[in-house]
Amino acid sequence: MNRKEELEAYQKSLVQFLDMKFCSPYQIEGREVSRNIYAERCDIAGSTLTRIKNREGYDVPISTIYKFCDFENIDVKALFIEFEEIYYKNKARADNQ
Repeated sequence: MNRKEELEAYQKSLVQFLDMKFCSPYQIEGREVSRNIYAERCDIAGSTLTRIKNREGYDVPISTIYKFCDFENIDVKALFIEFEEIYYKNKARADNQ
């Protein structure tokens, strides 16, 4: 896999991770809410949440990641540690097949 393909795979995996972590389903204080309510409360555009939810090839801005973390009271560093543990575990599994 060349660098461009690896970057695309990383971005795709990050979008999938963000979808699973924050968008499936949208929740506030343990209660399921609509996309619009979640978008308003965490100050992320509804269209951005839709892109993440659709798992499009989307280069998520760090400002969006920061807003997710700020709203959910998660340290950005901790979020990336969790993501990379999953990403590299899945990557190793795929490389061994």
